[in-house]
Amino acid sequence: MTFFGNLALLLALIGYFSLATMAGKPTPGGDAGVGHAFALLFAYAAVAVGITIATALVFWKDGLGWISEKPSLRNVLVVLGWISVMVFSFFAAMNGDGGAPWLMRFLGKYVAVWALPPLLAVGFVLVNPWLQNAIPNVIWQWALKGVVLFYALSCMAMVGEWLASLPVQAIQRAEAVTNEETQRKQQFLKEIENTDAQTSLVTILVFTNKYQDTEVRNAALAKIKSNPQWQQYLVSRLETPWAGEVFAFLADNDVPDKSLFFRSIETGILEMAKQFEDGMRRTHTFYDGQFYSETEDVLETIAKFEGSEINYVPAVRKLRAALDTPLESYQNLANLRCIPVLDKWLKKHAH
Repeated sequence: MTFFGNLALLLALIGYFSLATMAGKPTPGGDAGVGHAFALLFAYAAVAVGITIATALVFWKDGLGWISEKPSLRNVLVVLGWISVMVFSFFAAMNGDGGAPWLMRFLGKYVAVWALPPLLAVGFVLVNPWLQNAIPNVIWQWALKGVVLFYALSCMAMVGEWLASLPVQAIQRAEAVTNEETQRKQQFLKEIENTDAQTSLVTILVFTNKYQDTEVRNAALAKIKSNPQWQQYLVSRLETPWAGEVFAFLADNDVPDKSLFFRSIETGILEMAKQFEDGMRRTHTFYDGQFYSETEDVLETIAKFEGSEINYVPAVRKLRAALDTPLESYQNLANLRCIPVLDKWLKKHAH
């Protein structure tokens, strides 16, 4: 045990000297910073592995029996002490910038330099019986208790700091989300305000769906309807690559004159079929929700325009067929959720 215990503590000592040489030095930037972080981790790993092996050997040889006469209590104290040592030494090793816990910053950048040697010194006493005979037990035993107690109290303080920071962080995250949403909302409102109601309404149709903020949606609808010919404008866009935006509008909003849209909706579905086919050919890696929102918009629009003499089934069938476009060997197809939706609709409406 003595040989392997000393070998383990020698490893810990080498790790300690590595930490001591880097203590107090600012973290370099760029790739050098990454290397510096790895060096700290390796040095800490050497300290942690060495102390762990030495502790296990001493514990195995019943060298910690003096801690308590009760085996269960002794085991708990040893495990808690070992955890405290590991946690404290980790933060001592990484205590190089403002991100460390407050206690470690208070103890200073050189905490690893002065806090670890007492532990290593007592470790050498524990693994070397001849040192235990040369030094009164009360000295090295209370030295170990004092060092571990200091580590344990430090860990408790860091845990307390972490628990106290949780509600503060939650508030900060909530404020950040709120600020982000407010900024995004103001950006959307400004974009709507600057939109030309005669020529560029199609660019703000995305702001009119049911998932948008109420103020943003109302502003977009007001801008769109400020154009007296807005319905005719939307009809004309169903025959262009903007058809998807028009379907998104029609799915969640009503129009005064549905008859204007009956024939153009069919044209728009065929346009969407072209877009689906193009998407199938161009996509390298598919995902399950691809084409799903567009499919929902088309089917919801058709449902709102029931009563038309136009039979939309052939157009929807072409939309579905576009999803069967042959793929190249390098393309990775997913289980598109829109396919069963279209199949179900066609089964229900095809007679």
